[in-house]
Amino acid sequence: MKILLRLFVTFIFLPGALAGFLYHLDRKGFFDLDQIHIVLEDSPNRSLHLKPLVDDLDKSLEMYRGQSLWSLEMRDLSKTLGAQPWIADHSLSREWPRSVVVKIRPQEVKALYFSGQKALIPVIEEGKFLAPIEAKLAPDVVVFEGKVFEEENFRKKAVKVLNEIPERGAFSRSTISEVRWNQKDGFSMTMVKSAVEVKVGEDAIALKSARLGQVLEYLNNRGIHAKSLDANLSKKVLVKLEGSTQAF
Repeated sequence: MKILLRLFVTFIFLPGALAGFLYHLDRKGFFDLDQIHIVLEDSPNRSLHLKPLVDDLDKSLEMYRGQSLWSLEMRDLSKTLGAQPWIADHSLSREWPRSVVVKIRPQEVKALYFSGQKALIPVIEEGKFLAPIEAKLAPDVVVFEGKVFEEENFRKKAVKVLNEIPERGAFSRSTISEVRWNQKDGFSMTMVKSAVEVKVGEDAIALKSARLGQVLEYLNNRGIHAKSLDANLSKKVLVKLEGSTQAF
């Protein structure tokens, strides 16, 4: 009899009492959602452009505050986050008794497009636009110049070209300031420090980038200043110097 009583107390009475106590607390608002902590993961060093986006997101999540953490539909919250174009991935977790932690991996800004309205528009993967930002909030990435980049499909093509260029090196994404395009030469780029124009065309970008890197290192080591470089030749890079043109 004592064993049965002990089992009753352990497996029925105590859990029931605990559930009743928690239900009472829930009814009193003890578990009502009060804080939503937004944590950015894998964000770039210069990520000032994300602040207004995070502020807007925090406002859009206001509708969930005050709901019981017990009954909060995390799927609805996840859908709200999934609808944000600047969010690449996210995860949610409850933090008892009254908080939710939202971890966000933002989309990488591949480039900026100058709209002519004194604002820069971030370009992300697949060539999609984010909301315009002020220049002081802009991340340190290349700028797309020209009306041709108003077309999403063309921006997607340009982003693909950028992705084939190394991140570091004599010729790399970190050494490019602007990207343009014309019918004759395809894509051309302006170097950050020297303002030298580099023509890369539209195909075999990775191979051309490697050649350009070698040629630029050669020129830099010898103190030779080029006016422009053209990598559209089949196997060489055409370098325009002061008063002459050479193929490397």
